[in-house]
Amino acid sequence: MDKTMKTEQIMAMLSKGMIEPKISVVGCGGAGNNIVNSVYWNCKNSVETIAVNTDEKKLQSIDAHKKILIGKDVTYGKGAGGFPEVGEYCAECARETLREVLKGSDIVFIIAGMGGGTGTGAAPVVAEVAKELDAVTFAIAINPFSHEKECRRKAAEGIKRLKEVAETTLVLDNDKLLEIAGDIPVWESFSIMERSIIKIIESVCTKITESFITQIASDIEEMLEDIDEEEAEELSQKKIPEAELIHAAVGHGSNTDPFGDSNAKFIPN
Repeated sequence: MDKTMKTEQIMAMLSKGMIEPKISVVGCGGAGNNIVNSVYWNCKNSVETIAVNTDEKKLQSIDAHKKILIGKDVTYGKGAGGFPEVGEYCAECARETLREVLKGSDIVFIIAGMGGGTGTGAAPVVAEVAKELDAVTFAIAINPFSHEKECRRKAAEGIKRLKEVAETTLVLDNDKLLEIAGDIPVWESFSIMERSIIKIIESVCTKITESFITQIASDIEEMLEDIDEEEAEELSQKKIPEAELIHAAVGHGSNTDPFGDSNAKFIPN
């Protein structure tokens, strides 16, 4: 088999969808859950959506592929009360459950509003778990308004922790959102932010998938140089998940600010 035929075989294999990264989008806390709900209805066939919260009623009010109530024996499904340490503790107690739902993910987006309890406290733990599973981790954090002094202080700590863990942290600021939105009602401004986040996810996924395909095609072609035709045919029938190749395609992590365990349970849709 000559090199041209090998390349054609690889590209046919890729076009059949036999090689594609698994992408998970995790929303932590109320704001994160709202965004995951929007992602679910806009991208549910291309990504897996996971909602994480200490507030059972909130989880029941949104749609996601998987919904996880954390800290059910701590907050009794009533929320973290605005305390990040409670959200963090509940997420720590649910580490095994989080590992189970994120297992096999190549790329994980963690989305959370900062300044409250669950999103601020749980998002860094989710990012840690995803990283332990060798997933590429992208965090999207929403900073509260500057007049929310106490929330802003809590948010700063949460964002700092996220940047220490996630490979890329994108910070969206509510103040800047209002500046851009002008006279548009606040609720509509948040809707614009949700749509922007969806576009960010779609854009990043497209770029990573393209880089992933280029990288893995090159890798497979190199392998095919050293194996015979029968082995090449066998290889072309296999799905090859390679998280390491995605990491290679992404490069080194960066942080930017451009604008079943007993203490957790799944919430049915």
